[in-house]
Amino acid sequence: MKNNTLVVVLVLQAILVMGIVAVVNADGYVPKCCDNCNSFSGALVCDDTMDKCHPKCGNCVVVQEHPVKKYRCADAQAAGFVPCPPPCKKH
Repeated sequence: MKNNTLVVVLVLQAILVMGIVAVVNADGYVPKCCDNCNSFSGALVCDDTMDKCHPKCGNCVVVQEHPVKKYRCADAQAAGFVPCPPPCKKH
């Protein structure tokens, strides 16, 4: 019985990882710079907030409503193919 439980857990875990990797956008928008580049489950995401999303961003989410609306492009890139962009220069 323990072997069956272990197999079920491993299969479910593999399905979960495959689902996470499936949502990674290999051809999505990559910003020219990023101050908050994060990696998880084999994906890179730039968590910088901005006044508006780039037109090529496939998954733009609102992260702040007030006092000014701010957005974040939640496109993920496969970590094996795309390095983190360099930090943005502050003006």
